[in-house]
Amino acid sequence: MKSLAIIGAGIAGITLARQLQDSAEVSVFEKSRGFGGRMATRRAGSYQFDHGAQFFTARSQQFQNLINDWVTDNQIQAWLPRILTLDPEKKPFKREWFEPHYVAAPGMNSLCKTLALGLNVTLNTQVASIDAVEQGWLLKDSAGEKLGHFDWVISTSPAPQANELLPDCFAYKSELSTVDFAPCFSLMLGYESNHKLNFDAAVVKNSPLSWVASNSSKPGGRPPSFSLMAHSDNTWARTQLESNIDDVRHRMLEALDKLLGDSLPPPELIAIHRWKYAKADTSCEESFLLDESNSLAACGDWCGGNRVEDAYLSGLKLAEQLQTLLRRRA
Repeated sequence: MKSLAIIGAGIAGITLARQLQDSAEVSVFEKSRGFGGRMATRRAGSYQFDHGAQFFTARSQQFQNLINDWVTDNQIQAWLPRILTLDPEKKPFKREWFEPHYVAAPGMNSLCKTLALGLNVTLNTQVASIDAVEQGWLLKDSAGEKLGHFDWVISTSPAPQANELLPDCFAYKSELSTVDFAPCFSLMLGYESNHKLNFDAAVVKNSPLSWVASNSSKPGGRPPSFSLMAHSDNTWARTQLESNIDDVRHRMLEALDKLLGDSLPPPELIAIHRWKYAKADTSCEESFLLDESNSLAACGDWCGGNRVEDAYLSGLKLAEQLQTLLRRRA
């Protein structure tokens, strides 16, 4: 049986591993301490924040089929927030969502954690090099320690990271280089007592912020402690990417004050996270990039889009193609 190394334990990587687990010996390596990639959840004391993807939709039959059982079991739930558009210079106005928006329970990373059950996943391990050797591909971590020899290596990282890591022989280097990612900052605020706002989630215009939501308003057994999640505007984040993180936090807090005024007291908890590769501004037209001659591949949400569902479909379609190749080479 062939051995496969998958880099990344987000939904694309975990979907790929899950589909291929009976066709190959699959090992997943994740540099972070948890599952989910940009479907991340952070916990701090009594507070919890979905500080990456805020929700997901299901527009394809394949993805709907995946989540149906979990919706029935309430592991995935529809989120029906009171949603507004906020603008510091205008009155707020009500928005409508015209399709179901889902969240995983009890945190956004729960979807990947559930999909990963039974898989061989190594967390806190960054793949730093991929070298061609007689036995195939040799992977080493950032400390130079060997992670193993593999017949196939697949990156599910954001395209710029995949481009940097995959060997020069990868046939689709030029396609990787055309994918452009926008950054984002996530501001997380926790409050000692609950507070009533006139919204649960808000799209923000004409501000350094683009999104504000009460994370504790989401369904699915999230902690009741009042928590507020704010995302920066992507264009603004580009201008601040190399700025001191304390300055960025201060400017985001100022922008939030302009929107909410004195609606909230000073928070008990303030945290910030920088996403260098938050959203694919320009995506690859292909569903995945497969270099059969070198036994290398790449996939992710940046293949065909930039949403959670796109990541799942990219991993699923690459898995189908790899299953065919593995059967042919058996």
